[in-house]
Amino acid sequence: MLQNQDQEPLIFDPDRFSALTSAERRVADYLERGGPEALVLSAVAIGARLGTSDATVVRTAQALGYAGLGELRLALAARQPETALADSLRRTLADVAPDQMLARTLANHVAGLDALTERVSDELFQRAVTVLGSGDRVIWRGVGPSACLAQYAQLLSERVGWPSAAWTHTGTSFADELLLMGPTDTVVILAYGRLQPHVHVLVDHAETLGSAVVLITDTRPRKISDSVEVVLESGRGLPGLFASHGTTLVLIEALVLGLAALDEPAAEASLATLNDLRAAIAGRRLDVDVS
Repeated sequence: MLQNQDQEPLIFDPDRFSALTSAERRVADYLERGGPEALVLSAVAIGARLGTSDATVVRTAQALGYAGLGELRLALAARQPETALADSLRRTLADVAPDQMLARTLANHVAGLDALTERVSDELFQRAVTVLGSGDRVIWRGVGPSACLAQYAQLLSERVGWPSAAWTHTGTSFADELLLMGPTDTVVILAYGRLQPHVHVLVDHAETLGSAVVLITDTRPRKISDSVEVVLESGRGLPGLFASHGTTLVLIEALVLGLAALDEPAAEASLATLNDLRAAIAGRRLDVDVS
């Protein structure tokens, strides 16, 4: 059983833990003690830091009773205490000189994207694209900072010819948006942390109508996973640090490109019409650069 000096012990099955090899114990100890960064590093990156192989990292997770590193990482993340925004900002800025902020931020994003490639496989991603492409319209749902991402996703989707809507209302006014949902709509929900009631209401309403749902989140909520078609774990940067939606933004752009690829001629025709309309309004060519 591993101990952590700063928090309660993580309960690994004693028999499983005692059966680990010395290399596997180093991996387990690092995952527990490594802090936020350890929760997003790939098996390759962890192996490199510990002087072992990525296969050993994966075997460690499996030896501890998890399906793989991703599942073990989620279990570790679930035991992380909620962090106040001010504390997250303080941790993010700690020991970083102003002239190193860009480099540190880029490194954090790279780590987040590295984790994204592990959490969202090509097969899972393509399944999400197929689900979204099966409907007549894609609804992007987000509140707070995610509302801006939902609106951006709507803009991109419509530019490539996919009818879309961004639903960003909160409180009881969200019911007016829900009223417009139809059975041929597909839904992308951007929701993180503890899922709020409006997410459950949306999922239940979609299930009643027969509308397929893709959930983009930072965890795999057990109570809702069986009610949605696909769960894409994008993460929000390094756990415990100031939240970042960079990986979600990348995932959204990839999903829109995936939709465009389902009907490339229609996507190209839509962009051509967009540029013709922009030229008519401006009196000269102001084409959207899609290269």
